[in-house]
This record gives sequence, C-alpha cells and structure tokens, in this order.
Amino acid sequence: IVWHFPFYTYSAPALLKQWMDVVLEYGWAHGSKGNALKDKIAFVALTAGGTRESYAANQHNQFTLREFLRPFEQAANLCKMIYLPPFAVHGTHMLTDQPLAAYADSYRWLLRKLTTGEYDTASISRFEYLNDWLSNKG
Repeated sequence: IVWHFPFYTYSAPALLKQWMDVVLEYGWAHGSKGNALKDKIAFVALTAGGTRESYAANQHNQFTLREFLRPFEQAANLCKMIYLPPFAVHGTHMLTDQPLAAYADSYRWLLRKLTTGEYDTASISRFEYLNDWLSNKG
C-alpha cells in the first residue's frame, strides 16, 4: 500500500483518513482474524512545501517528518504490515523541471524495485527516507 498525498498542515487530506477508517476494518485488516494485509508493504509518498531541514527539532516545524507520520506507521503495525520509511519530495514550490524529473525517475525506480522484490526491508528500514536508500544505491 502506498499512501500518496500532499502533506498539508502536518497531515494527510481528510479523504485519505476516511479511506483508512473504511478500508482498514477490524476483522479484515486487523484484529485476531484480520490478516488480509499481513506482511504487505506500506509506506507514505508525499510532497511538502517545507524543506527537509525544516522538519527537525528546533527548526520551523519542530518535529521530523517521520514523527508527523507516526499514525501511518501505527496503522501499518496494527494491520501487521511491513512499514517502510517515507518517500518525500520537499520544497515543491521551489522545484524546477529538472529536479522534478529526477524525483519522478527515482520514484518510478523505487516502485519497480518494490514490485519485483529486489529489496531487503531490514536494510531499507535503517534509512530516514526511501530517498536516502535510493541514493545509497538501494
């Protein structure tokens, strides 16, 4: 599952929250008999206007992006999924065509690797962002 959204006011759009409430149902997605998503991969892919540096303690946003995304991580844990770090595109309002194209290429490559099984979740999980894993020749 890829939760893909623009990161506004430190959260996901309300429609995504509604989707989670409807789809991640007790007895299907979680609970003693809810195993439909067990061992599936889940991660957040988002765009944000703020820079990566602004998401840190003692910076403009006070918390890391990963800290803001804890509800998604917990939803994945509840549903027995494997939660990966986020793929994030920061400073979107300042990006020109070339960096946007590079992010698109990285994202496309990431999705290809994840669908072909060419990854080790333990090694990916040590990175702050999936972008970092990709930069490290994931």
